[in-house]
Amino acid sequence: MQRNQEQLRFSAVRRAFTLVEMMVVCVIIILLAALSLFAVNKVSLSTKITKTRSTIQKIDVALRQIFETYEDQFIAIKRRVDRDYPEPAFSDRDRQRIAAHFIRDLMRMEMPQNWAEVNADPLKMSDEGYSIEPSPLLNYYREAYKKATASGVPSQPEAFRAALLFLIVQNLNPETLEAFHGNEIADTNGDGLLEFVDAWGKPIQFLRWAPAFPGSDSQPDVLAFLDPPYDQGNDNHDWWIQRDQRLLDAMASARIIHADPTDERENTDEWKNIGWFLYPLIYSAGPNGNYGIETGEENVPTVREDGILDPFASPIGMPDGTRSHFDNIHNHQWYRSF
Repeated sequence: MQRNQEQLRFSAVRRAFTLVEMMVVCVIIILLAALSLFAVNKVSLSTKITKTRSTIQKIDVALRQIFETYEDQFIAIKRRVDRDYPEPAFSDRDRQRIAAHFIRDLMRMEMPQNWAEVNADPLKMSDEGYSIEPSPLLNYYREAYKKATASGVPSQPEAFRAALLFLIVQNLNPETLEAFHGNEIADTNGDGLLEFVDAWGKPIQFLRWAPAFPGSDSQPDVLAFLDPPYDQGNDNHDWWIQRDQRLLDAMASARIIHADPTDERENTDEWKNIGWFLYPLIYSAGPNGNYGIETGEENVPTVREDGILDPFASPIGMPDGTRSHFDNIHNHQWYRSF
């Protein structure tokens, strides 16, 4: 009898867990939960990046189709310039300059990258005195601007300027909108204007010309031609704004490699620094929610003092120095973006 009681007491003791054993089990459960949460978050992040890339790619297709139409329009504009500005009053180089001005100003009016460009008057080149008539589409943008600013909704610059990208696609290539899902388009600030949005619900931004954007696969990278190389950590804009010799030499090298199809001027010291082919930048802020890109949205950044439309007048597309652009998702580095 006594032996049976001892066996029962021994069994009862063996069935209980010690405090150490319970702590070990809790730690294992916590570790497994943390690993599971990490895996879920990683999958969620990967899904959002893939979804945002898909949205940007569809916008990119729409804009590429629009850009192709400008090459055809340039030919028509060149013929018009040759007719209206015959020799000997204007040289071949001057007529080319006028034609390039017309096509770039038309692009500025039909594909504005900020609202300052919408509200600006058509450019007039002071030395020749010629200008282009306003595009009817520009008036449409101006009416949209008036309605949005009269709505009384607090200003959210990122959403407000992103709405221009949607208006451009809606008016110049509306058929492509059928490819977008409902969660890729939203009015994030309630001003009545729609924007394309990324997987985090942030407006997708647009720059028609981003000459200072580093590491592009779609256009020559002027920063890659700088000698000594440009220091992204420094982000000193003086060399760009002052047009020091490093920048001019870099622009000349980039232009030789990939010339602007609307620019047929002679490759002389006087003209070779004007520019080369540029392609729109479409970009999401990515996981950190910060864009980190210079946009020049407070003015018209592409107009020089002499009235020449110059995409290289400001450091548009350059990292803003916060280093928050490294996780951006965009259409200029498909294999490298994030």
